[in-house]
Amino acid sequence: MKKELNLPEIVANNLIYYRKAYGYTQIQLAEKFNYSDKTISKWERGESFPDIFVLKTLADFYGITINDFFREKPKKYYPPVTKKRLLIVLLSVGLVWLVASIIYAFLMIFSNGQLSDSWLVFIFATIPTFIICLVFANLYKQRFWSFISVSGLMWCAATSIYIPWVMYAPSTYLFLIFIIVVPLQVLAFLWFLLKWSFKSFTAKLLQNMKKRKEASKVETSKTDSNNQSEE
Repeated sequence: MKKELNLPEIVANNLIYYRKAYGYTQIQLAEKFNYSDKTISKWERGESFPDIFVLKTLADFYGITINDFFREKPKKYYPPVTKKRLLIVLLSVGLVWLVASIIYAFLMIFSNGQLSDSWLVFIFATIPTFIICLVFANLYKQRFWSFISVSGLMWCAATSIYIPWVMYAPSTYLFLIFIIVVPLQVLAFLWFLLKWSFKSFTAKLLQNMKKRKEASKVETSKTDSNNQSEE
């Protein structure tokens, strides 16, 4: 039987969902709005309820409406900061392909259409495209997209060597260049898994340390209370 959620639980779940989707920790959100992380934690555990003014402030920050906090099932959310970052990446990649298009057009114009291999410019343009994606992925700390960018860069680099070489100097064994990429791809995947596992381990370790610290504070508070009562 499906558990019925009450209003505080629904709001708490949505507060957690939008905070994590935005990429903020409880401490970062607390610092942003001059609250303590304990207050944020209580809201997200449903132990206390933020007033309507706080909800309005949070809704404006996340780019949603107050009603979104009261949805039992939150709608798909894309943070404004993510949209802005995506736009920057797309504009940067678009500039690469604009330059490639200009070069292609000039080559065709000045050769009067005789330079039939001008289309190779677009093959070579894939390399700076994935380099840009890799730079932004690392800048925005997106490990998954960093892995995708590295993978794309390796295969596009191999393709950019293979196609012109086959066209101008055919070789029976040239396909072996892709064999070199295979172990590199495996190493990139293992490196991605290693970093992802390390992050998960670190997050759990910090969470356990925080719980122990809070438990120690509670224990200390109880001890001080008992000592005061004995006095």
